[in-house]
Amino acid sequence: MNDNEKKKLLILGGNQYNVSGIQEARKADFFTIVADRNPQAPGLAEADIGLPIDLFDYEKLLKAIDGYGGVDGIISMAEAGVRPAAYLSKRLGLPSISQEAAANATSKAAMRHKWRKIGKYSVEYDVVNTEEQALQAINQLGRFPVIFKPDRSFGGARGVSLVDNKNQVHKAFLFAKSGALPNSNIVIERFVTGTEHSAEVLTWKGQSTVLCIGQKVKSPLPYRVDVSVQYPAQLAVQHEKVISDMCYEAIKALGLNQGIAHIEFVNTQNGPVLLELGARCGGGHTPQIAHHVSGVNEFIEACRMSCGIQPLQPKPTSKKGADYRFLIFPPGKIAGFSIPDRVQQHKNILDIGITLKTGDILKSLCTTSERAGYVVSIAGNRKEASEIADWTCKQVSITYDDGSISLPYNISNK
Repeated sequence: MNDNEKKKLLILGGNQYNVSGIQEARKADFFTIVADRNPQAPGLAEADIGLPIDLFDYEKLLKAIDGYGGVDGIISMAEAGVRPAAYLSKRLGLPSISQEAAANATSKAAMRHKWRKIGKYSVEYDVVNTEEQALQAINQLGRFPVIFKPDRSFGGARGVSLVDNKNQVHKAFLFAKSGALPNSNIVIERFVTGTEHSAEVLTWKGQSTVLCIGQKVKSPLPYRVDVSVQYPAQLAVQHEKVISDMCYEAIKALGLNQGIAHIEFVNTQNGPVLLELGARCGGGHTPQIAHHVSGVNEFIEACRMSCGIQPLQPKPTSKKGADYRFLIFPPGKIAGFSIPDRVQQHKNILDIGITLKTGDILKSLCTTSERAGYVVSIAGNRKEASEIADWTCKQVSITYDDGSISLPYNISNK
């Protein structure tokens, strides 16, 4: 776009992980207005205009937008902004998924209800609100293990855990409630054995295309946190076709007709099973990774679609390698950390960072909030990218207040 065509874009969310997306939007000639309730959010300073406003304070947001001459599109950077983006777009008459579709895509119970009609990609589940109901639901499901998760949360594996027996129900129920939004129910579903994956999917005018599929390494049970997402997933061509069909059915069932969807699923011996869907790009650096892997700049395409502009490149043109490796350290009080220059300057490291600061107390890994940092490695293929991430995990370290030093957990040592 040239200056005469520059579109005003309201970006909902401005945390550290959103900065690169905001920078990309500006490079692509969007005029960026970023809203985040945290006045210190780094994305506010990166935007053309920063609005320190809560995403759910709709009237204040609308007034601020109007003061700057309105916007042409609205995009959410994370789960928290999906419903506000749909609501504000409707109020302003902008292109968007419907409010009903946004509600479906932010409720794990609604997803399960809709997907049950598809049949073959679904799993047995129940929705409860008390511990007593949880025990009854488990009896109806018939066997352990099961997964407890909040119906509505802000993502990040908050409140998600596996339950092997009745003695674990109380702890899992309280954990699910602690990760849930106010008045949220709890979803209990049959645990599915297989390899977990995530797919980035572009939809325009009801037509969907899978851009790339990542393969996950998860945290030790009972929690379900991503430790690594590696691209491309090790899947046979015929399996990719089945997964593509499943993604299309999942998106259609929730009423999504445009934008990017981040779909998580398990590939089992009997085929793929849906876990959940986000009506937005995958979190953190996933859009940049998808760009490298697939050749499609999914975030910029999402920005274009939010303004009613047809995607420039809706289909993948490549299948390169990447590893989104999260830095996991033992618990303790942080006194400092080290990222050597040879790591920061490595040509195959897209980004690396420690999300802690001196004095922070790192807790045991239960949700994404306990991940201490990240490294994004890119290469021509998956193996090379993962080897670079493994090497990085041997270079980076954290120092604790007792003087001890730790390297991050390295999946290559499993």
